[in-house]
Amino acid sequence: MEHVHSEHVAADPDRVFAALRDPASLARFVPQLTKAEQDGERVEVEARYDGRTQRGDAYFRADESGRKVEWGTDSGYRGWLEVAPDEGGSILTLGLHTTHIEHADHDVAGTLDAMRRLVEAQV
Repeated sequence: MEHVHSEHVAADPDRVFAALRDPASLARFVPQLTKAEQDGERVEVEARYDGRTQRGDAYFRADESGRKVEWGTDSGYRGWLEVAPDEGGSILTLGLHTTHIEHADHDVAGTLDAMRRLVEAQV
């Protein structure tokens, strides 16, 4: 299942991308993410969903020139964040592909909205 949502962020696109390009800093901006430690192109992550802690590892790549980060697991879960210029700030787009039906589209939109608010407050 594919989910793609975009939100306007009232901040410069370079500053927004700088805040999101590092997996360790993502834990400050993604409410469910409690830990992200990078080792080369791999990232060990820990997240809380529905009262459960989930752990795993994924690839993580940052494309500085395209202001885009991508991640994914061996099980098929993958996603991306992209920051683009927009009048008065940026457009932050979150895309997720998951094989789990329980990831509702409104939950993805809610995560992006929370990320937007946290980024705006800190950059």
